[in-house]
Amino acid sequence: MADIDLASEMACRNRADGITNSWVETISVAVIASAVSVLHTGFVFGIINNQYHLPIVAGLYNEPQYHDDAFIQSLRYFASGVWLVLSGIEKHFDNIPLLFFILFFLSRVLCFVGFLCCASLLGITERRDKIVFSLIVCFVGLLNGYSYAGTGGLFINYFTHSEIANGTALLAIYLAARGRFAAAAAMVGVTFFINAFFAVWLVLPLILIGISLLLQRKVTVREFLLRTLAGLVLCVPLAAVVLYGFFSNPEFGSPPVFDYATFLRQYFPGHVLIDSTQMGDLLALLGVTIVGAAGLLWFGRSATPLQAAYLGAILVYVIGIGVPFVTASPVVLNLHLLRSGTVIHLLAGLAMAALATDWLRRDKEGTFLPACLIVLFLSFDDLASLASVLLILAFVFLKVGPGLAPAYQRTMGYLVLATAVIAVWPLSTWYNVKFNRLYTDAVEEWTDVGNWARNATPSTSMFLVPNTPKFDPASESSAADIALSRAVVFEFVSHRRIWVDFRRGGSSALTPSYYRTWRSRLTEVEGLNSLAERMAYASRNGIGYIVDICQSPEEGGGALYRTKRLCVYSTEASRPSMRKDASAAVRSSG
Repeated sequence: MADIDLASEMACRNRADGITNSWVETISVAVIASAVSVLHTGFVFGIINNQYHLPIVAGLYNEPQYHDDAFIQSLRYFASGVWLVLSGIEKHFDNIPLLFFILFFLSRVLCFVGFLCCASLLGITERRDKIVFSLIVCFVGLLNGYSYAGTGGLFINYFTHSEIANGTALLAIYLAARGRFAAAAAMVGVTFFINAFFAVWLVLPLILIGISLLLQRKVTVREFLLRTLAGLVLCVPLAAVVLYGFFSNPEFGSPPVFDYATFLRQYFPGHVLIDSTQMGDLLALLGVTIVGAAGLLWFGRSATPLQAAYLGAILVYVIGIGVPFVTASPVVLNLHLLRSGTVIHLLAGLAMAALATDWLRRDKEGTFLPACLIVLFLSFDDLASLASVLLILAFVFLKVGPGLAPAYQRTMGYLVLATAVIAVWPLSTWYNVKFNRLYTDAVEEWTDVGNWARNATPSTSMFLVPNTPKFDPASESSAADIALSRAVVFEFVSHRRIWVDFRRGGSSALTPSYYRTWRSRLTEVEGLNSLAERMAYASRNGIGYIVDICQSPEEGGGALYRTKRLCVYSTEASRPSMRKDASAAVRSSG
């Protein structure tokens, strides 16, 4: 009896050690893969949606000069738990770029952990397979950038909270597929804390996973309900923190004073309105959906829970197509259901990377060359590459079976892999480096202007920043000007107010009363065609300073301050304030 107990104890201990080692291995592979992925996408601080995040980190809404700034005050109700935690953290940690990079990297690690966990459901369990799978994921085109026909963030080049939810969503799907509904429900709570919309998108996929396990008799109805309820006990407090942020907004749920669909078309319809989506993006999403479905079907019954989740993600997107035709409620439209295409992309990328890994195994030599071709074509991000992958899948499904392939097929396969690894992947990385450099240069110049403004202008100063120029796809300088026109870091660095810019319009979803201010100011400013017109407009509206993109090296002779491409001008409106501050300084020194 003692021998049996000892053997049982040793078996349990070995099992626990095996689980621990597996997790250590998974996390280690995820960290290394994340480093490769970050090198591929790059990282830029202070761009795009950081427009909303940086004022929160700096706690600008608590500073007196912003007490009547409708945009900055609306950010009090930016109800993501991430920014609730980071609110005002600049006072305690002044290297915010480093903090954002650390969070950016950790969110990428979390995403790879989620991918590897879900891949284990498809048989990717050996160390070699995990490494190969993760390396493929790093360079899959449909996982880099934004989702088609919805523009949800995937592997992007800056830190924002929504991309943290990519990892927690994959983990929630994995846990549900394993029948761990308590943990899955808790992970939905974590996702809700990070991004409430993303958690809503997960509900239907997780329900369908539960139904699939019930039909397979891997779980009973009682077990499903009890485990889910147990998880909700952990989920509710996390969700409550975010819901309190929503409900504390005095304008939450109040009818907008404008047509919300019109606002979305003026601002950014891509997350919500299908009729604003280009046909090419719709076809590309259809291609991604078919490719992902084919990949999951290859794995048969073992992939049933993931297939159910995939179906759920597609249904959520289909519901999102129809919702705007049924209701104009801002609360419903703000669920951004088209953006849920992110989940389709994640699961499709997972399926194809796992399929390629499976086919690359030595015992699958008959599929070695097709796997290599899939890896190559998945590295591109266009309709042609998706069509090529579909053709390869169709050929293999219909014609090729496991078995010994001719030597030339293996040789061709290695040549294809070499092309991807030596040419395609480095070239796409170099393109990202060049693209990121445009933003990095712009951020550096705006940081310089912000530092100057903070040291040389009154705290109550108002700035008029450049309009976003029209994009010329044939001109690299046009892209550089667009990057330079986005003054995301200026307010964070300077602690000085901005009159208006286009991206501020998103706050109309938080506080609809801001819409009229944003729209009227933006319309007025976009109608100004010269520096002289901008100067006159600024003087009439009490705007003390204008920042413009200098049109030539000689321009800016009358500027108070300039960088390589930005010129700062003073208007008549700034002079009384400057004299008042100077007089106050004299009295203070006396």
